[in-house]
Amino acid sequence: MIDIHSHVLPKIDDGPVTWEDTMAMLRQAEEDGTKEVAITHHILSNLDYEREGEIITKFKELQERIKIEKIGIKIHLGAEIYSQPDMELFHTISTYNDNKKYFLVEFPMQGIPTFVADHFFALISDGMVPIIAHPERNGGVIRKPERAYEFVQRGALLQMNAGSILGRHGAPVKDTATILLNSDLVHFVGSDGHNTKRRPLQLGAARNAVAEGWGEYRANLLFQENPGKVIAGEPINPQEPLPIQPLLKGFSKLMKKIFK
Repeated sequence: MIDIHSHVLPKIDDGPVTWEDTMAMLRQAEEDGTKEVAITHHILSNLDYEREGEIITKFKELQERIKIEKIGIKIHLGAEIYSQPDMELFHTISTYNDNKKYFLVEFPMQGIPTFVADHFFALISDGMVPIIAHPERNGGVIRKPERAYEFVQRGALLQMNAGSILGRHGAPVKDTATILLNSDLVHFVGSDGHNTKRRPLQLGAARNAVAEGWGEYRANLLFQENPGKVIAGEPINPQEPLPIQPLLKGFSKLMKKIFK
């Protein structure tokens, strides 16, 4: 599996504090079957790019530590950029592996900023592709999942959190995750890993849930094929999404029994 959303470097944001924590996260991911991890620390404003040098230095140090400890994971560099009208995307860490194509963007949890529609789709017309992080946790998408459909129709891609599929963020988030999966509106599943306990760097259980509920082909697409294309900067031609359908009454309880 390939994880395109993680917070692994120590003392950069709300991820791990020590190198020991970082290495424990990576060992946990390796044991779970993850082969590659993109490190995507928060860029909350353009001022955060002042720490780009520190991030790159720690990234290189992590590569050496991985070799020394013989952990079978390859790491890549990117960022999780908080949406803003003057978002800078020309920095080394702005796009995955500095490929100048795919960038991971986060909306405020409460809703979707009004500037997003025009600003993002101008970027798409310039050949860049926004990957919207955990839309299933966004209040605007929870209230109106059709917003996710709109973004995908206009060229954005969506990354869902593994924990959302497993119900770790509550029933409304899990229900929204199910609606988006049912409508072919999910293109990647990432861990959004921050630590070894509450937000682990693990994808295996979520992959099993997707394979059980939506088929092995979908699981391979979301956990391996599409993430690999992002890392390589290769084009992704997503399947045409289906119209949004509300969940049947009692669906959450049924899924809980299947994936408990």
